[in-house]
Amino acid sequence: MEQFKSNKEKGSVLVMAVVLSFAMFIMGLGFLTSVDYYENSISDEVAYAKNLYTQSYITQILNTAVKNGDLYPGSYGEWNEFFDENTCYRAYVGFTGGVDDGFFYGSRRGYFVYAQAKTTFYGADYDIIRSSATYEILETFADYLYLSDCEEDPVRNDRIRFWGPDTLDGKVHSNDTIHVQYGQGHWPRFMKKTTSCAPYILPFNHQATFDEGFFPNAESIYFPDQADEIRIRTMRSNFGTFDPDSVTELTFDGRRIIVRFCGPGDPPYQNSLVCDWDQISQSQDVMTIPGGDAALFVHGKIFIKANRGRPDLMDPSFNSLGFEGRLTVASSDTMIIYDNLVYKNAAADNSVPIDITDCLGLISESAIMVGDSVGDTVYINAALASIGGTISVRDIYDYGTPGNPNDNEKQSLFIYGSLAMLNRGIVHTTHNGWGDRGFIEKDYHYDTRLQMDPPPYFIRASEHNTIYKESRGEDI
Repeated sequence: MEQFKSNKEKGSVLVMAVVLSFAMFIMGLGFLTSVDYYENSISDEVAYAKNLYTQSYITQILNTAVKNGDLYPGSYGEWNEFFDENTCYRAYVGFTGGVDDGFFYGSRRGYFVYAQAKTTFYGADYDIIRSSATYEILETFADYLYLSDCEEDPVRNDRIRFWGPDTLDGKVHSNDTIHVQYGQGHWPRFMKKTTSCAPYILPFNHQATFDEGFFPNAESIYFPDQADEIRIRTMRSNFGTFDPDSVTELTFDGRRIIVRFCGPGDPPYQNSLVCDWDQISQSQDVMTIPGGDAALFVHGKIFIKANRGRPDLMDPSFNSLGFEGRLTVASSDTMIIYDNLVYKNAAADNSVPIDITDCLGLISESAIMVGDSVGDTVYINAALASIGGTISVRDIYDYGTPGNPNDNEKQSLFIYGSLAMLNRGIVHTTHNGWGDRGFIEKDYHYDTRLQMDPPPYFIRASEHNTIYKESRGEDI
């Protein structure tokens, strides 16, 4: 009986030992689980804090990148390290459209930035995606149908007036005093906001009408002397003739830019223009406009054209498809629009629908001239900017002599885009009866797409004024 009791007690001790061991195991497991939980929680908090710090830090970086043109809407950027190799960020920029901002006299273009921070902490990846809705106040020269620094003919030193039934359907600004023709017909008509650095419009008793008001004493808009943005981003470096007697001919054919180099021929053709290829289609120098934004800087003088669906003026055997793509072309010398320059997807009447993507900017560090050999009506689809001279007609001052006029009068100059020039130029003249030259009608229309989507790297009329509001939660 005693022996049996002893064995029973020994069995009880063994059971208790097993139970206590299991209990300790459970407690240890619970402790380890708690430690793991708190470790993960702390890791999450550390990673989240690092990501939030990263996101808050890079918000300014990202918006600065957008402002500087280093980051564009449409795709994620590359991952960039921050803190160390375990923390990095990237961003997605999307375009949200925009509205006209009356206070700033400019356009408010909206875009949003998704800032994604990624942290690897104790072998685990932590992704946090936050966004900042951003609006930037930015104007380019293409925001204006008409923009000038001086309202004076640089050759005759005469003040040039807005004349008769002129109707301007885009914004107008001049750093100079705007002059209009006096009349009783309530014209000319300015349909959009009109600004001037001067305190008034002359003459004082003018009858001009301003649908959205005239704002005097406005801040001046700076005209740079070089197209720096195009020079540094050009798709082809050291391109052009570098010869004052030669010219680079650019013929647009869809996304192709067909190049010829032209100059005076050898005797007895020294007074004729001869190109290195007799026909445009023979040229072996052809560039392709890429799918995104592009820029091309040309040294020297250039001829530029895209006579959609019609024989080319310099080569009747060639018919262009018209210009296609997004491109800004700049030249160091005079740019001559030698023939019609029309978008591939322009309307049948050569106006520009609002739903097409073709967009061409032309900048000359000298002057922009319409060719003197063009047809009776010439069509131009582009944003034009002459930052070192004027926009006028080639040989506009070659009016002959009394009794022997050198007439070369055309009917209509049709521009669907925008115009900016350092000095206002004349496009028609009947100078003292010595000859009639230039275009009788000036048919200018503002391409409203340019206000929200200007040509690539076009000249800025004002600095960015960026306003953004950071979201508090995850958006995607």
